[in-house]
Amino acid sequence: MSAEKTLDILDLFNFKTRELTVPEIAQLLNQPQSSVYRHLRVLKEKGYVIETNGGMHKLGYRFLEMAKIVRTDNSISSLALPVMRQLTSETGETSILTIISGLNVVCLETVSPSQPIEVTAEQGQIMPLYGGASSKALLAYLPDETVVELFKQGIVKKHTSRTILDIDQLRQNLKEIRDKGYAVSDSELDEGVLAYAVPIRDSDNIVIASLTIAGPRERMLVKDANNIIDHLQSGINEIQKYL
Repeated sequence: MSAEKTLDILDLFNFKTRELTVPEIAQLLNQPQSSVYRHLRVLKEKGYVIETNGGMHKLGYRFLEMAKIVRTDNSISSLALPVMRQLTSETGETSILTIISGLNVVCLETVSPSQPIEVTAEQGQIMPLYGGASSKALLAYLPDETVVELFKQGIVKKHTSRTILDIDQLRQNLKEIRDKGYAVSDSELDEGVLAYAVPIRDSDNIVIASLTIAGPRERMLVKDANNIIDHLQSGINEIQKYL
């Protein structure tokens, strides 16, 4: 029995063609009905196709299980980690993946170089939404009501002398991030740490995460900022292919 002919049957199903009879399949594939029955029997036994009482055939629930596997493997962390390792290798600095969680940000993954730095961002760490490149690359694309709520609830607090504590100043900073397409922070949360971050968007163009490169200020200042941003942009382009 040809595996290719069996797969040809599965390829007939799509959003417009949800159900097919044996004669319809035979006609579309130019195969005898006896051959179609044999292929369908195997597909039904394995759960890839189910037959309704009316003799119609449609895709089976086995595909739901397989889709779950694909979604898990294509989670943002799984997609980002290879890119992050490459970024850290290319830049020699720490790469960080973060997502929004309420009025905070959660660090999903970090990849450190051979000489890591001490930063707030560690895997699983909850971080402020209002400070640091990783967080502001996300906050910049949230409604202004979120910024208001951060101040209204008294969440915004000083971490260093460079933490932005004025709402209008923060709004202006977020506008600059949207205009440029990336965020920069210099010792806002961690003294002596300079970072660049870019937003990651899903297939609907919604920002769902941020990707950051962070390093010691004195080391980062001698590096080409545009080169780092280019590396980040290439990284998110690779990730976004699969979102």
